[in-house]
Amino acid sequence: MKERSPFNPNFGKVPQLFLDRERIISDYVDELTNAGTEIDTPYQTTMICGVRGSGKTSVLTGIIDQIEQHDDWVVVDLLNNQLIINNLIENLQMQPELKLKSFFSKVDKIKTRHFDFKLVAGNATQIGLLMEIFKQLKAHHKKVLIAIDEVSSTPQIRDLAMIYQQLIRQRFGVALVMTGLPENISELQHNKVLTFLLRSNQLELPFLHGKSIEQAFRTNFAQGGRRISDEIATRLTLMTRGYAYAFQLLGYLVWKSTAPGDEISADVVNQVVNEYQDTLARKAYALVYQQLTAGDKEFLRAMAMSESEDGQVKMAEIARQTGKPSNYWSTYRKRLIKQQIIKDEAYAYVAFKLPYFKDFVLEEQRIAKYDF
Repeated sequence: MKERSPFNPNFGKVPQLFLDRERIISDYVDELTNAGTEIDTPYQTTMICGVRGSGKTSVLTGIIDQIEQHDDWVVVDLLNNQLIINNLIENLQMQPELKLKSFFSKVDKIKTRHFDFKLVAGNATQIGLLMEIFKQLKAHHKKVLIAIDEVSSTPQIRDLAMIYQQLIRQRFGVALVMTGLPENISELQHNKVLTFLLRSNQLELPFLHGKSIEQAFRTNFAQGGRRISDEIATRLTLMTRGYAYAFQLLGYLVWKSTAPGDEISADVVNQVVNEYQDTLARKAYALVYQQLTAGDKEFLRAMAMSESEDGQVKMAEIARQTGKPSNYWSTYRKRLIKQQIIKDEAYAYVAFKLPYFKDFVLEEQRIAKYDF
């Protein structure tokens, strides 16, 4: 039976090698579970953001798994859809401590699945029902963690956030953790009725440390009976540029291309480069690029077309390429940095942050002429 790879490039799962992320999860869980009945901690409302493939969903999954081990916590993992508030209610109704028949007897035509009924009321009754649920959970010393993956500023999310704020004002034990792309988190926080989210705890997932990546490559390939030199370990590390998905993907491809007793040579690395770039493009970069504005794409194309041996591109060169002054591009530069696609280098210079993203942009430009 072939030995299972310790590298896992599947999105959403908690990987075996969760570099630089386990501490984030443990810090969050410690803060939340030691915050008292009313959850007196800045972590009560937490937004986890990062570029696609940075490990947001995996971090959220890790948090949920650990919080669920605490008997005084109820975790509700919600999908970001139009029924999100109803789904919250239905999930909470499953708690054995709740006795809600008296509540429904007071409300005309309000019925729920657990009593062979169907909920047909609007927000006012939903809020009333949630208040009753949280009142009973509080009496049983239960707290609730609401978890939502990949939020955006939809009417349903905004309604839920306002209800959540009201639950906090009523001093119920409730916490909220959400993940999202930086631009979606920012849009939600700056909604005029949700400014309280600006004071939330924001965890921006950083890129992985090079030292952690190199050590993980060395240790796990060695444990799998594969020999790796210092030169190759360094080369593989540089090929990831600290991007979490790239680390898992490259490790997986190299592992799959070798067997116990093999040396991970330069030839092995060369053999996986094309598949590595192609998979990054198909499973990560295509969606990242699709969600950019036309101005963002023009900025990135100008960067990619600039002749630069060290990867650094001067803002003046982007201005020359586009025929637009450098100050015109300042907003785009800031946004792309926030989205973790590019990074600041020396004064007035930028560089691509994601591995092989320059090649991806050039290829997108090349095939655009075939978009009949």
